[in-house]
Amino acid sequence: MKQVIKGAFLNALSLFLVSFFLPGLKINGEYINYFYAGTILFVVSIALGPFVKLITMPFNIMTFGLLSFLSTLAALVVLTLVFRNVQVTSFTFNGLSFMGLSINKIFISGVLSYVIISATIYFLSALIEWLFSK
Repeated sequence: MKQVIKGAFLNALSLFLVSFFLPGLKINGEYINYFYAGTILFVVSIALGPFVKLITMPFNIMTFGLLSFLSTLAALVVLTLVFRNVQVTSFTFNGLSFMGLSINKIFISGVLSYVIISATIYFLSALIEWLFSK
């Protein structure tokens, strides 16, 4: 039970931060919906995780684990189908310029929006879990 609450809180915090920075993820309603969405995302990730990891194992081996966020992608798709308060939409990234590195303005379509948002949720939740484990 403790692991479920920790995972739900971790995913809820990740969803909150990603929805704050990426306009393609919208969670409607009150703040409790972040916890509901985090709980559903955690449970679906636990349920679908082994199957998705088994299917994508050759790609994970070839990319040294870079595509390990695909289980989060599958869970995010299920989350948007089950929980109507969570929406993933197309959005425009306004660009970024930092220390000579420049990324131009780009339109992110629906499928790519799912990929970018799920990768951000996966890596952000891994970072938060690492920070809290120390």
